[in-house]
Amino acid sequence: MKNKEQIYKIMSVCEREDDLFYSYLSCLLGIKENSKQFSKVKQEVREEYLIMGICEREVDILVEQNKQVADLYIPKLLRWEFLQENVRYIEDLCSMVFQLKPLCFSEEQWKNVMMIIEKELP
Repeated sequence: MKNKEQIYKIMSVCEREDDLFYSYLSCLLGIKENSKQFSKVKQEVREEYLIMGICEREVDILVEQNKQVADLYIPKLLRWEFLQENVRYIEDLCSMVFQLKPLCFSEEQWKNVMMIIEKELP
């Protein structure tokens, strides 16, 4: 329920009310949440290895091989941080992965949407 309320709030700020935009926002919020969870687990596992006294160079390799991290692995193209820096891929990604029709937004429009999402959902 909270997710729907967040989406409607963002839609209102963006002054868009169509179902397709709702679907894009739903996908983006899912990507953001999954990325946040992946980063959190990755950092926790990394800290556990460092506490054990393993050197940083080895820790990075062990983190990538960790089952908990591997189970939550997210390809780079589906990570929030990547999309923030590469907004031009949002529509291609959403159409290929989530079967959504293009919105035909400019990079500037997507940057604005991403900024609004960050402002509304820190």
